Amino acid sequence: MPASVRVGVVVSVGLLLVLGPDQVRHHLLIALVWLSVGSIYALIVFWDPSIELRSNRSSSVVTCLDSVLSLAIIGLTGGGGSVAVSLLFLVIAAAAMRLSFVATMGLSLALGVAYLLIAVLVDTGQTPLEFRLQSGLWWPVYLVFSAALTGGFALLTERATQAHTAARAQAIAERAAADEERDLRARLMMSYEAQETGLRVILHEFRTPIASLKALADNLAEQADTSAEEDDSWTSVRLLAAHAGHLSSMMDALGDVAASRRPTFSTGRRRVVDVREFLYAAGDAAGLADSELRITVTPPGARCQLDPQLLRRVVTNLVENAGRHSRGTPVEVVARLGQGLLRVMVLDRGPGFPAELAPVVTERFVSVGERRGTAGLGLWIADQIAQSLDGRISFRPRSGGGMVVCLEMPVD
Repeated sequence: MPASVRVGVVVSVGLLLVLGPDQVRHHLLIALVWLSVGSIYALIVFWDPSIELRSNRSSSVVTCLDSVLSLAIIGLTGGGGSVAVSLLFLVIAAAAMRLSFVATMGLSLALGVAYLLIAVLVDTGQTPLEFRLQSGLWWPVYLVFSAALTGGFALLTERATQAHTAARAQAIAERAAADEERDLRARLMMSYEAQETGLRVILHEFRTPIASLKALADNLAEQADTSAEEDDSWTSVRLLAAHAGHLSSMMDALGDVAASRRPTFSTGRRRVVDVREFLYAAGDAAGLADSELRITVTPPGARCQLDPQLLRRVVTNLVENAGRHSRGTPVEVVARLGQGLLRVMVLDRGPGFPAELAPVVTERFVSVGERRGTAGLGLWIADQIAQSLDGRISFRPRSGGGMVVCLEMPVD
């Protein structure tokens, strides 16, 4: 756009020399030379407009050429009385688009001083000095005003463009991040579903034969002649039963792992249960006989509303773990219900573990004690389920030896 205006300025100067008053042709020969130089300059910039904006140096050079040529044609066509004085305002407007606000203001002051000198010194013999001096002081003031106005608008436009560009870049970056996050989430979900499918297949295909193997091995062990304990066949049957039990425990652990990988543990099936019956059911699920389990409930006949399916898994895990380490002594389960809180304490006389291990026993793949579980997952799964129900599990040594595991669970 500025390049086209520059060509129009050169054309207008040519028309001024042809159609203007006699005083504009006072230096006709030099004016024609200016017209030739200005035409070549205008055509070069029109052919490659990027010259004006390639660098700060090129912008400064173009601005200087515009200023010099404009001042020259003003001086050649009448000085302070020349109609070409309006070209200075075009120079200011063009400079404001490519120079800083401060540089534009400085240019307006320089052009004003130069125009004042031209208005005073250039005399065609027809303009009184008083008028030339008045013109030389009047127009520079408006040049400064024009520079402030156009420079301010250019500065505001530049800042608005920068803000728009920054907002657009941020929006593009956020969109790219959202797309990447969505793609990553999709890949993770596909991986998660594949793992879930594989785990379900393993549980489905192996649970039944392993359960059958365990039942057959236990039956053979019960039928074995205990009087022939030194016999190799009896030892093999007992070893087979132990391995079958270990495999069955592994399948139970895998089932718990599969459940723990769900987005939430809650089944939403809350109902009112009798606390004592609930604890006996958990003890049965843990494989402890009545002689191996002592249950105390306070107050007697306590009932509360909870999620029995999930909470039974927690209590069963804790009772089973206590029975594994109890060294043949009964496992004690003490339950207290009051003020919307169910507290279940599982006490054993096992070896326990150092107090400094209490914070880590509920982490994955951590096993402690003399008789370790199958994969170090039992207490971790129990703790995860308890947390999903807004409860917590804590550990402390038992007086006289053993361990106390305390489960605190909010109930209705």
